[in-house]
Amino acid sequence: MTRFVCALALLLPLIGTAGTVTGYLPHYRAGTIHALPYEVLSDVIFFSVEPRADGSIDFSDAKPAILKKLTTLAKPKGVKVHLCVGGWGKSVGFPKMAAASATRIAFARNLLAYLRKHQLDGADLDWEHPQSKADIENFQTLIEDLKKAFDPHGFELTVAVAGWGTYLKPETLPFVDAVHVMAYDQGTPHASFEGMKRDLARWKKIAPREKLVVGLPFYGRNTGNKAMTYEDIVRRFKPAPDSDLAGGYHFNGPATISKKAEYVRKEGLGGVMIWELGQDAKGKHSLLRAIDLKVD
Repeated sequence: MTRFVCALALLLPLIGTAGTVTGYLPHYRAGTIHALPYEVLSDVIFFSVEPRADGSIDFSDAKPAILKKLTTLAKPKGVKVHLCVGGWGKSVGFPKMAAASATRIAFARNLLAYLRKHQLDGADLDWEHPQSKADIENFQTLIEDLKKAFDPHGFELTVAVAGWGTYLKPETLPFVDAVHVMAYDQGTPHASFEGMKRDLARWKKIAPREKLVVGLPFYGRNTGNKAMTYEDIVRRFKPAPDSDLAGGYHFNGPATISKKAEYVRKEGLGGVMIWELGQDAKGKHSLLRAIDLKVD
């Protein structure tokens, strides 16, 4: 109990600090929409839809009824709702679609229509990952085309990037509202504080600090690369708040989350991003409630 109180005391000064708190909500967590702590969120990104090579989009995982429920709960509390395009296993269509003007235009038109229809606030591009020279160039063009299509309607455009990645060019940054740096899934432990700093050192050379949003994992990984949600780690192993290792799983406990959030504040970065909201523990163990950086 004493250790928990000490850890909580470290977190309290962060509450109310300016910065975005963005959380991904996968379609398979739709059942948690009613229970999300919207009061500590600034943005929710619904994950995800899949781009096709011809510029069409597979929206099957973004059910209209679910989006309606999400926006109905989030927007009255000032929380923006975005739609993620792509992600791991859903990025196969990006290369061909982004390579030609006609398919980029079709993609932008289809995405814009869906955002307008469902009264969303923007889109998050999660191409995992452009690596060839041609793909990287086409990624820049895709971003520019999308932002130009979005601006007349007031939609935001964000991108999710790997911590190790350098495939977003400085000249493209004016077309991006935020860069979500996935500072996790690298080595063991997979999301250390020092690892986050190394990732950000690369991205600070490319992007303005105020556009960098730091990814925080709400899950752990063991040396066999098996993942477990933070909620399950707490339930099964009951780690102390200052612990980042339990049952063979490396994760970020409240003390490390606090340290990362404080770093974000001191460095003048744009905020934090969470993968993902359905993995958090409940009540006093909640990591999300511990990193309330929301702008009042």
